[in-house]
Amino acid sequence: MNYSLLPLHRTRICLVLCIALAAILLSLTQGQLKTWPEISWLDITGEGGVAVLTLVWLFFLFVSRPPGRVTDMLVVGLSCFMFSALLDLLDEFIRQENGHWLSVVESIPAPFGMIMMTWALYQWHQEQLTLNAQLRRREAQSRQHHQVDWVTRLYDADYLRAHLAKQLQVSHSLSVLMLDIDNFDQFNRRYGGQEGDRLLREMSELILMNIRQSDLACRYAGDRFIVLLPDTPRPAAITLAAQIKESIRHFAFKTRENGETVFHTLSSALVSAVNTDQVEPLLQRLNRQLELSRQGS
Repeated sequence: MNYSLLPLHRTRICLVLCIALAAILLSLTQGQLKTWPEISWLDITGEGGVAVLTLVWLFFLFVSRPPGRVTDMLVVGLSCFMFSALLDLLDEFIRQENGHWLSVVESIPAPFGMIMMTWALYQWHQEQLTLNAQLRRREAQSRQHHQVDWVTRLYDADYLRAHLAKQLQVSHSLSVLMLDIDNFDQFNRRYGGQEGDRLLREMSELILMNIRQSDLACRYAGDRFIVLLPDTPRPAAITLAAQIKESIRHFAFKTRENGETVFHTLSSALVSAVNTDQVEPLLQRLNRQLELSRQGS
């Protein structure tokens, strides 16, 4: 559980509390308290358990998910269900007249909340499928977590070299793409290292979203990434590189200090490898090609 998420949900927590308070006030103002013998404690145990568990679910939701559309739908759905559950519970303490309008109100929010939660859970499932696809892209064919770069969560240069050596032996059309963030040093000097690290993380996510499951993205050095594209002819690799660069070009990075929007571009170099290539000479060739590309731009 991530308790640091709670401050991000202040508005949602206030909404839940207001809905609970509304249920209590409606019951108190529209009925009379029952006498002790009239109270059914067995019903209170069952209906109270439903109301309490709904509040527990809401708590776990607040410490498990960041704000967002799916979170909002889950909160609204659970809040509607909680509203009905609280009215149902309070009926055991407060006598309502037969046919009172509050009994009708009690039955409406619960099914609406269930429909909302069902749709939200479906959207959550779609989220998980997307996240799992990104994780599979990160992990490629093995799970060497000690070789993961701590800033970007991509594999590091050592893993890249080892994997590239294997690919040179087995892939018939291996393309190797190098990407470099333009003017990253200036960004770091202006906004600081923490913002620079956050930019690198978000850039790595965008790169992952634009490559295939069979591809491997790694952080090569500093603001430089390398993507291995096995069984990819050069024209297809050029198209994929253009898609990544276009995605980055339209990415609006928001700084935390003042919310300023900063756009970035990438420089790139592409090498079509052959089986006779060696790892270090190939990487040196990529670096030289990238420098030439930057000088010509």
